[in-house]
Amino acid sequence: MFPKATGILFLFCICQTTFLFSQDNYEMKPNSDETVIDFLSSYYNQNGDHSPVTGGIGTQHLTDFATGITVNVPLDTVNALNISWGADFYSSASTDKIDNNVSSASSSDVRVYGTVGYNRKNLKRRETYGIHVGASKEYDYTSFDIGLSLTKEFNDDNTEISFNGKVYLGNWKLIFPIELRSEVKLPTDKRKSYNAQLVFSQVLTKRLQMSISGDIVYMRGLLSTPFHRVFFQDQSQHDIERLPNTRLKIPIGIRLNYYPFDNFIIRSYYRFYTDDWGIDAHTVVIETLVKITKSWTVQPFYRFHTQTQADHFAAFGVNKASQQYYTSDYDLADLHSHKVGMGLRYAPLYGLARIKLHLPKTKIFQLKSLEVRGGYYTQNTGLNSYFISLDLTMGIRNLTGN
Repeated sequence: MFPKATGILFLFCICQTTFLFSQDNYEMKPNSDETVIDFLSSYYNQNGDHSPVTGGIGTQHLTDFATGITVNVPLDTVNALNISWGADFYSSASTDKIDNNVSSASSSDVRVYGTVGYNRKNLKRRETYGIHVGASKEYDYTSFDIGLSLTKEFNDDNTEISFNGKVYLGNWKLIFPIELRSEVKLPTDKRKSYNAQLVFSQVLTKRLQMSISGDIVYMRGLLSTPFHRVFFQDQSQHDIERLPNTRLKIPIGIRLNYYPFDNFIIRSYYRFYTDDWGIDAHTVVIETLVKITKSWTVQPFYRFHTQTQADHFAAFGVNKASQQYYTSDYDLADLHSHKVGMGLRYAPLYGLARIKLHLPKTKIFQLKSLEVRGGYYTQNTGLNSYFISLDLTMGIRNLTGN
């Protein structure tokens, strides 16, 4: 199945790249003059009893509080900056077991990240070019990334094709389980990832839109987690997780958005995923948007995911020490999961509020919309979680015409 998926993706890329250079005779829309600011915050709580830190058994209790801000700044009609930054604050009972010391420093951590991007439009050619650089830092892992993008519009904005390429360069701080620190070694502390994505979007009718995406992800370096333990059936001495130093992933997805009525939208998504570690997966997402008034929208959603087991996975005490690779991380297990939730969005025509602040006389600060989402997630492995998130959208716009 894996070579077949590769062939399908290759054919898709060739066909869409050929179409990329076709021409039509309209000019794309210039940038809006509005600066848009998104403030996002979320809380996540998880429980389970298959922690990879303790070899596939033990608590997976984790809480995470995340907050971030994204700002899109149009410099003129063709140039724009996009800046994002944020932090995740988490507390994990399982990572506390790295040192077998309750309430040790490893029980919590903070991840901080930031990205700066630049986009430029060619209005006559209906193309947008982009570049971004970013970085992420937590206690035991640091990464840097750079990306390029190209988007082209056709057919009076009814057809769009986009390409995105990214490179991630990561570096581990090698933290091993306390009882194994003098015994284990790893050949590298580096991780690299090369990602390429092609997306084709098409307006099929006035009420139906479709997009098809294909990705290729190649990873190399330390792909295991240094503080994950593995226990064996054929010897008493345990080891750290050992996984191949390369991985090739290929996801292929399709989205369909249908508007049966003016105040009702059905969004659907299907993704097939395969990799060379033996995992095949299917994901289905259904979300509906129901506009109950001019300002209020409710958004119930459901996600189903199923996957096969990775070649190197086994439960606690089932792997054999004679194997070259082994893991007891249930993220690589044969599993299926369900996620269900609801969103509520409030977006009045003229915004929640307008504030002058200390801006030029021609500009005003506007609170545009507020969205709250919550949901529940469960796996057949016993893992379950719930989350709630908030998204506040703001803008700085010209007073002219408003």
